[in-house]
Amino acid sequence: MNTLKKTILILILGTALLLCGPIPGTALAAPGEEDLTSRARTALVDAQKQMELENPAQAKTVLQEFLQHHPKEDHHFVEFTLAGLLYNEDHLKEACDHYRKTVELNPEYGPGWQNLGKVCFDLKQFDEAAAAMETTYRLGEKKDPILLFHAAVAHISAKAPKKALEHMLFLTSGKAGEPKPNWVKILTSLAIELKCPKKALATVERLLKDPAPDPMLWRLAANLYLSMENYAESAKALAVYGMVHPLSTQEETLLADLYNRIGIPGKAADHYQRVLKKKPSRRLYERMVSARLEACDKDKALAAADKGVAAYPKSKVLWKLKGWICYERDQFDPAVKAFSRALELDRNDKKACFMKGLCASRSGAFETARQALKRASAFPEYKRQALSLIREMEQRAKKS
Repeated sequence: MNTLKKTILILILGTALLLCGPIPGTALAAPGEEDLTSRARTALVDAQKQMELENPAQAKTVLQEFLQHHPKEDHHFVEFTLAGLLYNEDHLKEACDHYRKTVELNPEYGPGWQNLGKVCFDLKQFDEAAAAMETTYRLGEKKDPILLFHAAVAHISAKAPKKALEHMLFLTSGKAGEPKPNWVKILTSLAIELKCPKKALATVERLLKDPAPDPMLWRLAANLYLSMENYAESAKALAVYGMVHPLSTQEETLLADLYNRIGIPGKAADHYQRVLKKKPSRRLYERMVSARLEACDKDKALAAADKGVAAYPKSKVLWKLKGWICYERDQFDPAVKAFSRALELDRNDKKACFMKGLCASRSGAFETARQALKRASAFPEYKRQALSLIREMEQRAKKS
């Protein structure tokens, strides 16, 4: 290899690999020399000498002066090398201009397009970055899928998710090789955002047929089914994921909510219980007690309600649930106390007011019942029932 060719190769590798380190791209090769003028060759050799002396600023000056005095002898490699020097000094806008000039002079020069994409991304010029990466991919002999991935990321940053989805569908199709896990995650996210989850679901279900699929695929399937409002399949997928990977509190809560939604309150309550052990909260207690009650497990429901009101005495929901559980267990005095506490927390709670009166009438506390029912009769939805109970109590009082 002659000295000039070696010098050119060092320059191109020294600048382009530094720029493209985070973005693996096409292999770089020394450019042809037949279209370089003698002055362009000299400028490149002089710039290389300055770089070897660790004087990049002077190398940059050499190339800038050459372009200033001999603009008609410009060459894409001169522009490319100068752009790299500017990039190393964090002069991104100037570097970007010179990379644009590089590909203008030689539209088939892949390294120029690749570095243009990198700098445009740094400058948040995402549309141009995506187009540059797509061009790099098209020009490369070996179609590196990483380039399309970075193009997709640029489209996402440019708020063009449809364009990004096209790339991600291809990258996860198997035609670009084995898809990386994060590619499938991004595909799933885009498909949900664009309300076309079936496109991603086809890919996820295909990958789940592998002998040893990545457990995360079950989690992604759960998300996709959830976006399709297929709660049963979402619960099934999330449950499988939980068998091979510990669920986070958020995932455990979601699984509980899904079981509640599809009418399996017993399982829902068990999962709420697990979450409460890790991260107790008022809302989770309310959901768990409600699920126990829906599952007709009154003993566990009452025990949970007692713990709930002890931990969150200002939760009217928990007091109402306790009152309802006691009512169903024919424990009317405790029910009256629970509904009374709920009313103290919210004086306008119509249901608590009526139930207090109903339970008081069942326990024989007629005066308490009468006051509560009279108040409940002011609410149209409870007027007929409340007045009927009052008349019933008055008739019983006359007979006694």
